[in-house]
Amino acid sequence: MMPQWQIWFLAIRPKTLILSCCPVLIGTFLAFKEHTFHGLTCLFTLLTALGIQIAANLANDYFDFVKGADTKARKGPIRVTQSGLMSLYSIRKATILAFALTAVSGSYLIWVGGAAIAFLVFLSLGLAFLYTAGPAPLAYVGLGDLFVVLFFGPVATAGTYYLQTHTFHSTALLAGLAPGFLSTAVLTLNNLRDVSEDRAAGKKTLIVRFGKTFGKAEYLFVVVAASLTPLLFLGEHPFTALALITLLPAFPLLTAVWKNDDPYLLNVLFQKTALLTLIYTLLFCIGLLMGT
Repeated sequence: MMPQWQIWFLAIRPKTLILSCCPVLIGTFLAFKEHTFHGLTCLFTLLTALGIQIAANLANDYFDFVKGADTKARKGPIRVTQSGLMSLYSIRKATILAFALTAVSGSYLIWVGGAAIAFLVFLSLGLAFLYTAGPAPLAYVGLGDLFVVLFFGPVATAGTYYLQTHTFHSTALLAGLAPGFLSTAVLTLNNLRDVSEDRAAGKKTLIVRFGKTFGKAEYLFVVVAASLTPLLFLGEHPFTALALITLLPAFPLLTAVWKNDDPYLLNVLFQKTALLTLIYTLLFCIGLLMGT
């Protein structure tokens, strides 16, 4: 029998949690560039971002099973509800707890950032729940990609920057494009792999609507667009061009996705795409520091 800790490990999906940390790091380094850094605020921003993703993952595990999207035909990693490793009652209780703890963490951010951050925290929590819950979940009507681009990208970086500096800046919004695009690349892989099951369950992702070739083209576009984002900062932060190196490890991933039609082989690309996001973030942040 699988140990309880391992079941929880599967439920929160730690291999992709770096996606919620990367935009926070970019926003924080942009603020540091302005000689502003508050360690406790940074910590709670990371905790809240992670909490939102974990809560969304748990809700997704529960609702995708209830709605029939996760079945025995699933080709991806084990889902604890569908596999019977966790009861519906347990996963529902864990989901509620995750949202509650994230709201507590977010309360500190609201205290620091005021009404604007309160709006972002509650909107993020609400959309994380509605991603797979409700009568018209975002993921089931083809809006999942837009949610991920915005909230794992510009919203997260600009919100983080505001918490550190109490100002909004267009640079923070634009810098969020790369982590938003790369997070969407991970979602695109998921939707490419699960297209048959999603179609059967009435989950109308963009790939269900427009086909696998569209999905492959979407992956190529978001990865290349993310890797080229530093070109937007050549005037203000020229050393962030270091992040253009991301194109090198990205190339074999792009080739593999474009040539592959076996959904099982896509599983190995999930963590590699998440790591690509981390590589980009580290290179971008190093470039920012080089310009100080």
